[in-house]
Amino acid sequence: MWMVTLLVSALSRAAAEEPVSEGFWLAWAAMALLFLVLLYTLGIAIWLALGREVPVIDLWKGSLIPALTIVGLAVALYLTYVETTNTQAVCGPVGNCNEVQASPFAKLFGVLPVGLLGAVGYVAILVAWGVGRYARGSWAQAARFAVLGMALFGVLFSIYLTYLELYVIRAVCAWCVTSAVIMAALLALSVGPAVAALTGTDQG
Repeated sequence: MWMVTLLVSALSRAAAEEPVSEGFWLAWAAMALLFLVLLYTLGIAIWLALGREVPVIDLWKGSLIPALTIVGLAVALYLTYVETTNTQAVCGPVGNCNEVQASPFAKLFGVLPVGLLGAVGYVAILVAWGVGRYARGSWAQAARFAVLGMALFGVLFSIYLTYLELYVIRAVCAWCVTSAVIMAALLALSVGPAVAALTGTDQG
């Protein structure tokens, strides 16, 4: 329950502090969604460990996972372009994405653009989804777990980046928040296929 405690603590801090930039509500909404999806995933894992039948979101047969991944890839590639060319981003009416992109945190270890890391991750998720959807046997099962693992890493990394926006950079990037929401959706959608691979049932 440490995630719930952390979320409550962070919400309390947010209420006590005056936001210095527009769009903080958007970042907090994304943060809440990220934690809710983490709790959903954790709950499924605990339910499975107890040997219970698990109700999961079963949308593997549809095209939501690849569609969301392609949208996320487009966002990540745009952010990569902004980060590598020092171009002013189109931010829209919410937040200050240029301030976020100009911060030292826009590059991992000061070298790798975060947008590029996201783009590589989305491509990897798309490839793994294709293998899990169309392959058979152990390859398909491994690919379904790979999608879940990468989406889980993406959600955890999105929580870290959103925290930086709220408390360190003190500015919100609507593009980054969009990517965080996409990652949350991908994690929720990837639980069903992973459970199917684990239990030997077929949701594909």
